[in-house]
Amino acid sequence: MTTIAHLTDLHLLEADHGRRRGAERWRLRYLSFGRPIDAEQRRRRALAALLEARQSGADHLVLTGDLTEDGTAPQFEVLAAVLAESGWPPARVTLAPGNHDVYAGGDAWERALCGPLRPFAATSGPGTTVALPGVVLAAVSTAILQPVTRSAGAIATRALAQVAQLAAETRRSGDALVLAQHHPPRCHPVGAWQWLDGLLNSAEQMALLQEHDHIHVLHGHTHREADTPVRAGAPARMFCAQALVDGHTPLRLYHVRHGRLLSERTRVRSGVSVFAAA
Repeated sequence: MTTIAHLTDLHLLEADHGRRRGAERWRLRYLSFGRPIDAEQRRRRALAALLEARQSGADHLVLTGDLTEDGTAPQFEVLAAVLAESGWPPARVTLAPGNHDVYAGGDAWERALCGPLRPFAATSGPGTTVALPGVVLAAVSTAILQPVTRSAGAIATRALAQVAQLAAETRRSGDALVLAQHHPPRCHPVGAWQWLDGLLNSAEQMALLQEHDHIHVLHGHTHREADTPVRAGAPARMFCAQALVDGHTPLRLYHVRHGRLLSERTRVRSGVSVFAAA
């Protein structure tokens, strides 16, 4: 039985962010509004969660975006260093970018995969997949270039076509298909909020989820844990974890059985993790 660990929304900072000036300083303050701008604290939280995920015995780790606060090269170097210190082998880690990971530039994620995150490019780059017993994992980017005052996402047409092809292949094989992405697939009920903060082509992705019951989505962005069904009354197939940057129980674990992803809610009592099947 394959077990997947899920963390999201690390919002890592570079240690010398205090040296920023001008627009870069304003950008960081705007994006970190409501959270302490404490690089070391965020790094410690990330490392602790990554170590907990390793100790859980999970076969694979998924990080679903907003890995950095605004996608600068030094922040991606911090992410690479924390992952290396955690001991997770790159082949067992899938990373997906979020909107925060490209505020410094539209090509920030691509540059990171060619730079400090190069060891993870084979499992996290565009079009990459990981095959595990009973499940295929695919990293899906929803990151788009936009001003910091907006936090929407979109999936490229080519990526959606690849998901459709993977869905057909895994349907024949009987494997679950798990998409790791930052933005949730569901559309906001308010159109203006959808444009500002939602997945712009959510209708296209939801159509695939409606067509293929073995597709599941692990996402972040909302900062709240949630298990959401595609259809009312059906088992959940869209899963979100608490934001690691400020959540009390950010780690989520999932088991793959018979082409389905089954979630477990993690609770910590007196330092001991207790798992209750959802």
